[in-house]
Amino acid sequence: MATFGGWVGKILRVDLTNSKISEVSTFDYVPKFLGGRGLGAKICWDETPSEVGAFDPENRLVFATGPLGGTLAPSSGRLMVVGKSPQTGPTESFVRSGVGGHFAPELKWAGYDAIIIQGRASKPVYLWITDQKAEILDAVDLWGLDTYQTQQMIWKLHGDKTRIMVIGKAGENRSRIACILTDTGDAAGQGGFGGVMGSKNLKAIAVRGTGSVTVARPKELMQLTYDIHRLFARKSLKGDPFQPEEKNFKYNIWGGGYGRGGLTLLDGELIDLCKDPSSGYSQTPDGCFSCPVACRSRVKGPDITSGVALCAQSYMYLESMVNEPEKGYSKITWQAAKLADIYGINSYELMAIIPWLADCYHEKLISEQETGLPLNEIGSWKFISVLLQKIANREGFGDLLANGGRHAAAALGGKAEEISRMYYPRAGKFGGYREHWAYLGGFPTGYAVPALALMWALDNRDALVSHSYISMIWGAAFTIGQNALTAVPEEIFPILKPVMKAVYGSEEAAEFFQPDGKSLNWKWAPPVVKRYHEHSLLKDSYIVCDILFPYLFNSNSPDHVGDTSLESRLYSAVTGDEMSEEESYRKGQMLCTLERAIAARDGRTRGDDIFHDLYFEKEDAGGRKYLRADMERSKSEYYKLMEWDVESGVPTHSTLERLGLKDVARG
Repeated sequence: MATFGGWVGKILRVDLTNSKISEVSTFDYVPKFLGGRGLGAKICWDETPSEVGAFDPENRLVFATGPLGGTLAPSSGRLMVVGKSPQTGPTESFVRSGVGGHFAPELKWAGYDAIIIQGRASKPVYLWITDQKAEILDAVDLWGLDTYQTQQMIWKLHGDKTRIMVIGKAGENRSRIACILTDTGDAAGQGGFGGVMGSKNLKAIAVRGTGSVTVARPKELMQLTYDIHRLFARKSLKGDPFQPEEKNFKYNIWGGGYGRGGLTLLDGELIDLCKDPSSGYSQTPDGCFSCPVACRSRVKGPDITSGVALCAQSYMYLESMVNEPEKGYSKITWQAAKLADIYGINSYELMAIIPWLADCYHEKLISEQETGLPLNEIGSWKFISVLLQKIANREGFGDLLANGGRHAAAALGGKAEEISRMYYPRAGKFGGYREHWAYLGGFPTGYAVPALALMWALDNRDALVSHSYISMIWGAAFTIGQNALTAVPEEIFPILKPVMKAVYGSEEAAEFFQPDGKSLNWKWAPPVVKRYHEHSLLKDSYIVCDILFPYLFNSNSPDHVGDTSLESRLYSAVTGDEMSEEESYRKGQMLCTLERAIAARDGRTRGDDIFHDLYFEKEDAGGRKYLRADMERSKSEYYKLMEWDVESGVPTHSTLERLGLKDVARG
C-alpha cells in the first residue's frame, strides 16, 4: 500500500447499543472517496439501507474530516456531518451538513479521520476522544442542559482546550430541525442531525488531540499556502481589523464585497453599540482554523449572549427590524439567534417558519389561542422566546413546528400548505429545505437565473449552501458598485464573461436571459450545474471553505478570473497523490453519481427534481418566467452529461461501473 500524507489512517466506529468502540482503516475508502462528504457517502451506501429511518438506531451518523484537515492548507478547518436526514421530507434520505470552527483539525490530531456513530445508548452518554483512544461516558447530568451549559461542564471535566460538538433541548427531543453546535459557535444546521444525535442518546462529542498530520510535500504546501494567503488576505489597517492595509485590496470573501468580519449589511442598534468604545460592546473578525480571511464576527456585550455569527445566525429574526425599525439590527435581532443556538435549533429553518407563521396568522388560518404563540407580536422578544421554547421542548403547537416548516404545513394542509411553498420550493418527495435568497436562489433583488434554478431542482438539500456560483455573481456586482441587494443582471454580464469562459467554457454562460430581454437563457445551465456539482463535492471532500473555494472570481485582477486549480494542487501537495484539475472533476462526477445512487435507492427519480407550480407561474423582477419545458429540457441535458438514465434521472449500471462503483451497481 502506498504511503500518503493527509489522512491519519483510522476511522473510529462507536456502537452505542453495545457500548463498543473499534477502529477501521481509512484506507478502506481513500484515496478513492477522498474524505469528508465522499467518504461519508460511501459509508452510508454500505451501511444504511433504504428501509432504515433517520431516528432508527441503525442510521449511521458520520463525522468526517478531509485529507487537508489539520495541515496548513488554507481554510481546511471544516467538517462534514452526513447521514439519513429527518429534515428531508416526506421521504428521509441522505444529506450532508458542513460545519466550520476547530473541531475537525482537533479530531485529526487525536488520530482519527472520521467517526461513525451507530446504535442507541440505553441512557444519555457523551463520547470523549483523546490521542488514539475513545470512551463512552455517562451524560445523565448533562442531559437537559443547554448547549452553552454543556460545554462549560465538559471543559471543567476535560480542560478548556477541548473541542466539542453538542446538542441542546431540541436535539434531545428529536426535533427534525435540531442542529449540532460547536464550541466556537459554528453549527451543522441543515439536515436535523441534532435530532439524530438525540435519538441515539448522544449528548456531545468532545475531543482533544496532541498529534500531527503528515504532509507529503511540505515545502510545496508552504509555498502554495503563502500564495493563497496573498490572494485572500492582507495585513489589517492599524486600528481597524476590518480593513486591509493595502489600499483598494478586496478580501475576496463573497466575491470581494463583504470583506472581513461579516455580520450584517444593515445598520442599527447593535452595530452602533459595537462602534462606541464606551458601551462595553465589541465586534471583531473571527475565523475557522487556518482561515486567511476571518469572514464572520465575534460580538460581545454586557447584556447579550456573546458569540459568533454570519449569515443565517445573524439574519434569523429580521422581523425584529420590522417591529422596531428605529432600532434596525438590534440587540433582539442578535439575541434571538443566540437563543436558537442555546436550544440547538437550526437558524436557517426558522427563517422560513417565522414568516410562514405570520402569513398564516394574517390569513386567519391559525390563532394565538390555538397555537399558544403571541402571533400579534411577531418581531418582539416575547414572541421569539416563546416560539423557541415551545419548539425545543415540543410543547403544544411547538411539537408540530419541531418537525420543521414543511412537515408542519403538510400536517395543517389546505391554504397553510399552499403558503409554505413560497418558502420550500422543491416539490416531490425530497423537499423540506428553505428557499435560499429571494427568488429561487437568484438575486435578492428578484431576478431569475436558470443555472441556479437547475441547481435547486437537482440538489439533495438547499443548493446554494455551496456558495461559489453566487459569490462570483455578487463579486461582479460589487465590482461595478452594486451589491447583493441592488444587483441588476445585465449590468454585470460584461464583468462575468471572461470568468464564465475560464470556468465554464463560454462567455455566453454569463448571460442569464436572451438578448431580447424577454426570455431566459437555459443553454449553458446544464454544463454549468454539472461543473458546480463537481466543485461542491470536491471541496466538501478535501475539505476547504465553502465560501472561498472554488476560487472563481478575483476581485483584485483586471479580468477577475480566479484559479480553480488551487484545491487539487493543495490535495496533491498534502497527500502526495498527484491529481490534476481535470482528473479531480472526474472524481467529482463519481462522487456526485454516488450521492445520486443513494437518493435513487431511497426512491428519488426525475419526477422529484421539480418545483411547486408557484415557481412557474410568477414573473421575476424583469418580467420573465421559468418555463416547465425549459426546466425539463435542461434536466435531460444534465442527465446526459452525467451519463445517467434520462427518463428516470437514475445512474445507469454502465456509468456506475465505468466510474469505479461496481459495488453500487450491484446494489
